Amino acid sequence: MAQVKLNQDIKVWDWSIRVFHWSLPVLIFLMWFTQDQGELDRHMLCGQVLLGMLTYRLIWGLVGTPYARFKHFLYGPKAFLNYATKFFSDKKPRYLSHNPMGGLMVFVLMGAVIFQLVSGLFTTDDIFTQGPLYDSVSRSTSAWFSRWHSFFFDGLLVLIGLHLAAILLYKFRGEGLVKAMFSGKKEATEEDQDRLNVQEMEHFPWVRFFFAVALSISLVFVIFYYI
Repeated sequence: MAQVKLNQDIKVWDWSIRVFHWSLPVLIFLMWFTQDQGELDRHMLCGQVLLGMLTYRLIWGLVGTPYARFKHFLYGPKAFLNYATKFFSDKKPRYLSHNPMGGLMVFVLMGAVIFQLVSGLFTTDDIFTQGPLYDSVSRSTSAWFSRWHSFFFDGLLVLIGLHLAAILLYKFRGEGLVKAMFSGKKEATEEDQDRLNVQEMEHFPWVRFFFAVALSISLVFVIFYYI
C-alpha cells in the first residue's frame, strides 16, 4: 500500500463532505430568512433538504471515507487535555483530520443543528403551518418544541460564532482550515497524529455513497409525506 510521504499534499476531505460543509451555512441562513419573512412553505422545504443532508452526514460518519468517519476524530479526555494544554506552544500536536478540540466542536455543532431541526418537526405557527410530526405529540409537547425551536436558534448562532473565531485563531497559528475545506487536501508532516495510507483516500466509495443518499431521501419522504 502506498504510504503517506512527508510534505505531500494528500486528500483528507472527500467532495461530499465539502459540499455538506459549505451547504450547511447557506441552508441555515435560508431557513432563518424564510422564517423571518413569513415564508413558512419555503422554510419547510429548506428543512427537508437539511434533514436529508444531516442524515447523509450521520451515515457517512459511519461508512464514508476514512477521515469523514466519526471514529477518526472522536478522542478521549487524555488526547483533548494534551492538545488543549499545548495549543499555544510549539509542541502542539498536529492532525490532518479534526484535532481533539475541532472534533468536539463538530459533534457540538451537529448536535445543535440536529436539535434545531428535530424541534422544528413538531412545531406550529398556530395558523396555517405545522411541522410534519406535529400531530404525533400532545399540544403541550408541541408548544415546548416550538418555544425551544425559537429560543435555541440564538444559541446556535453563538456556536457558529465560536466556530468562526476558532478558524481565525488557527489561521494566526499557521493552519489554513478554510483552504483545506475548499481543496480537500492538507500537507502531511512528520508531526501529524492521524496519517493514513494514501491508498485509503484514492478511491471514492460510490456504492456506499448511493446507499447513504437513498436512505437519506427515503427518511425525508417518510417523515414529510407518509407520516
